[in-house]
Amino acid sequence: MELGRIDRTALGASARLDYDVAMFVYSTLKDQLARYGTVDLNLRPSPYVVCQMNGAYYWLPDYLGSHHPLRTAEDVSAYFDRLSALAAAVDQETERMRHDVASGVIPPSFVLETTISQIEELMQTPPERGSMIGPAIKRAAAARLGDISERAQRIFRSKIIPALTRQLAALRALQSRADSKAGVWKLPEGEVYYASALHSNTTSSRSAADLHRFGLDLAADITAQLDMKLRAQGYTKGSVMERVQALNQDARFLAPDSDAGREQLLAAARAAVDKARGLLPAAFGTIPDNPINVVRMPVAIEAGAPGARYREGSPGTFQLNLRYPQKLPLWRLPTLAHHEGIPGHHFQHSVMVAAGSLPLFRQIVQFSAYTEGWALYAERVADEIGVYRDDPFGQIGLLQSELFRAGRIVVDTGLHHKRWSREHATDWMVEQVGEPRVVAQREIDRYCVYPGQACSFMVGATEIRAAREQARKRLGARFDVRAFHDIVLRSGSMPMEVMHALVERA
Repeated sequence: MELGRIDRTALGASARLDYDVAMFVYSTLKDQLARYGTVDLNLRPSPYVVCQMNGAYYWLPDYLGSHHPLRTAEDVSAYFDRLSALAAAVDQETERMRHDVASGVIPPSFVLETTISQIEELMQTPPERGSMIGPAIKRAAAARLGDISERAQRIFRSKIIPALTRQLAALRALQSRADSKAGVWKLPEGEVYYASALHSNTTSSRSAADLHRFGLDLAADITAQLDMKLRAQGYTKGSVMERVQALNQDARFLAPDSDAGREQLLAAARAAVDKARGLLPAAFGTIPDNPINVVRMPVAIEAGAPGARYREGSPGTFQLNLRYPQKLPLWRLPTLAHHEGIPGHHFQHSVMVAAGSLPLFRQIVQFSAYTEGWALYAERVADEIGVYRDDPFGQIGLLQSELFRAGRIVVDTGLHHKRWSREHATDWMVEQVGEPRVVAQREIDRYCVYPGQACSFMVGATEIRAAREQARKRLGARFDVRAFHDIVLRSGSMPMEVMHALVERA
């Protein structure tokens, strides 16, 4: 590797940071790209090129419809070119999928079922109402760029539909060969693949067995804290998880399963983000003025998508999965908004951009332990700055979120290391974490196709807390949490060991 020929000791501080990040990235990619499946710019590997959470059909329609620039005639031309290129990307992924199948890489039967259903919905939705064309028609018209609907729909029907039809045929051909085994242990060199996935996602060398014990211990500790919080609010009957399930069904916190109920949830998420924004000066020195939109996730992908996701930008976009509004009780919603929005992912990205000094490479590459670890850590910071001062049920939601992330470590290592079944992992999340079964099932299916990524949240958050505590002890009265947060956020995404070294030098 040419990077290894550079004398690191001759570099300045910022260049050494870039060097250390690059060394991790290129060594990880050298390993991951030699394997089957795919890996993204967050260094998240997936053994399945096309699944319910992966593939051009999943990632690109929302970008094309809602985020592709449409300000000039040149933008419109580029939009049509990329719309056409989507068909080529789908076909390329179909061929990559066939290549991996020949090596014995076949998704579980339940993954195939959901993936096929989502592609069918994408194909069957009238293009003017779908996520890749409908919003673009409105945006182009608002920018006075004319009516793009006819040409866009022609491309959809003449190029994209045939490519999706070919991909569907390839997926359906696998159904008779697929089984219901959930873990990657069943795949070629599955145990080695999982160890590699854990390393790239957590940026640590902790073993699956160690992480499994870590998750169990954390879950037990957080459950004890939940017990006390629930008792203080009058929830005293039954086990802790039975009381969480009762709270999940408490009518005071449920929005109706209707468009009005979905709008109620969106409004509550916006209010939570706004409240946190007003309290930021207590913990942060750099506070960018970057707005965030809170919207519903595209309906076509909700069945296989997570409960929420964030898309970077100015403004950023926080999407809520509102397929089942009553599975998202209002006592859980603020913490989710702080994770995806402020002071979580949106704030994290906004500060990095505001810093303005990172090379393009550092702005693009991400690490789940850093990005997801920060977002989970930020949930606790939201509590520290006072967002739950008069909201005891919001504090219960914070603990439940942390328990959920501890549980993720248990079930991810359970699926891929201990060879748990999909049913066993789902039952564990319901019985030990208090997740509604439909939510737990969707999450377990996510871990099946992104092995190791579920461990990155709590591992990253724990490492950030540890770095903060070490800095506090070292600096004593000179420690300023705002300065600590500036160092971590303005330096951009990095592996956890690099972060520790950076904080130690500051």
